Amino acid sequence: MADLDFNHVCAGGLPSATLTSLRDRMMIRLGYAAQVANYPPGMSLLLTDFLQNAQTVLYAQNPALHTERFFTWTLTAGTRYYSITTNDEQGAGPNQCTKVLSDYKAPTWVGFQDDNAAWIEMSEGIDPSRYTNTTQGRPDSYEIRQGIEIFPSPDSSTYKLRIKGHYGLLAFADDADTTTLDSELVFMLALGNAKAHYGQRDAQSILTQVTSYLKAINAGSHGTARYIPGFVPAPVLTRPQMETFI
Repeated sequence: MADLDFNHVCAGGLPSATLTSLRDRMMIRLGYAAQVANYPPGMSLLLTDFLQNAQTVLYAQNPALHTERFFTWTLTAGTRYYSITTNDEQGAGPNQCTKVLSDYKAPTWVGFQDDNAAWIEMSEGIDPSRYTNTTQGRPDSYEIRQGIEIFPSPDSSTYKLRIKGHYGLLAFADDADTTTLDSELVFMLALGNAKAHYGQRDAQSILTQVTSYLKAINAGSHGTARYIPGFVPAPVLTRPQMETFI
């Protein structure tokens, strides 16, 4: 198996749109269709801020937005520290990807791949008292602070650190930059907030659509696990427990 084939394509399958196209759509929905080609002073900056804020809020509050992938670092014997912003997938090759591990969201799995291609899970947290032992070995613990620390220092340069986690938001400031999250979701939240800002009566209707859309996404993220929003299954009672109610 090739080293870097644990992910789908870098781009992902979410709907995406450029910053300029979303701004133009907001202009139309806010009632400024005639001025799309010539924005009023300050309008472009205002709508950009609404869009950037919407994506940031959605990313922070909702885990089920398809931003998860595997990240890989080739370990170096004797080296405990590795940068969050660089990983093997950023190198040359068909699987090259500019996405980096988010230092905002906790990873869902951390481990290393040994010389036999076995994936071995590592525990979160390194007790500082262990630093008195500088012997190299197979890493068993990790911490993510300003970077990634593993312990003990690896005794081989052929191990690979594997982390399943969320990638951070991509640049979203230039006109050609595209959304990291579902562009329609980002657009609706930004539009609802903009309409509220301008006192337009349908603002709440748009924001209600955002809530419904998010519920559908979160429900769908459970995959084959059955999920019914708001439904709490009744506990199964053993016979002794049932007799206490008789």
